[in-house]
Amino acid sequence: MAEEYRRRLDNNVESLIENFRGLVTVSKIKDRTQTSRQALQSSVYATTLVHAGESLLKLIAELKLSLTLNDFEGINQQVDATSESLKEKCDDVDTSIEHLCSDVAAALFELENHYAQSKWRHPTPDGAANPPLLP
Repeated sequence: MAEEYRRRLDNNVESLIENFRGLVTVSKIKDRTQTSRQALQSSVYATTLVHAGESLLKLIAELKLSLTLNDFEGINQQVDATSESLKEKCDDVDTSIEHLCSDVAAALFELENHYAQSKWRHPTPDGAANPPLLP
């Protein structure tokens, strides 16, 4: 595909150069009898020059469209990189949650042991009810 675009580009540029050279050559006025023939040649060169320019613009538009729509490899690489990055973030969050769960479980176990051994859990020696909890 790239080779075809290069070939078309070379052909269009070569056509532009040839027609411009021909237009400049024909624009010289040599003899009055050749004026009508030179006018016709000038018109042909100018038309061909415009056609080559339009072909070149069409080629540029095709290249832009092809690059935009057919760059699947680049798009896939970007999607894969983003997906991998998000997976790594998910793994980091999962690891953080696991550590947090184990820390909370250890703290809760420690608090339960502390409560079980506290004076708030056991009745007072004089038989009165447990003192009220502070707000």
